[in-house]
Amino acid sequence: MTNLPILGADEHDLLQELFNLGVGQAASALSKIVKQEVVLSVPIIEFRNRAEMVRELGEDRTICSIRQAMGGPFSAESMLMFPDESGLEVVRLMLDNQLSNETLAELQEEALSEIGNIVLNACIGAISNATRKTFTVGLPNFDVARPIELFNVTSSTQDDVVLLVRISMTLSASSVKGYMAFILGDLSLDELSKILNLLLKRIDSAA
Repeated sequence: MTNLPILGADEHDLLQELFNLGVGQAASALSKIVKQEVVLSVPIIEFRNRAEMVRELGEDRTICSIRQAMGGPFSAESMLMFPDESGLEVVRLMLDNQLSNETLAELQEEALSEIGNIVLNACIGAISNATRKTFTVGLPNFDVARPIELFNVTSSTQDDVVLLVRISMTLSASSVKGYMAFILGDLSLDELSKILNLLLKRIDSAA
């Protein structure tokens, strides 16, 4: 892995806890929609770059992605991703196991866009509430493509910092693995670090 900038241990743990709050809220919202328990795993966060994300996801795999632009104290392109076969399985589990693959494929964009909107907004909302900062979030965009296309890897972008969040979704005794990614510029990474440090100081002063 390339020598990417990373957060300090306390910042890392705090950010992971904020994502944990977000996925918990997302799981609760999804459970109400599908009228059965949806469990999202404790997220694991790591830093990669665009080129490493392509290798992580598999260069020749097809990925379903839901992306939303976010702006505010720092800006990023947020993405929820499932391997193509897992994306179809998520739709099957959340809608109806008896539906044909053709029907599920027709419903996939709408269903995954709604899931992405819920999960990404819950995570961004958890960060916003904890840091007392306001973020704007764009409309979800659905895409099916290879990772190199999703991450627009070129000689000028391949080293851009990506905050990778690993999660798994369990529903009806089936589990599928997914990823969240937040593509950050250098300035956005610096701002994220500053915001987390301010929150840590606020927590320490209140203790």
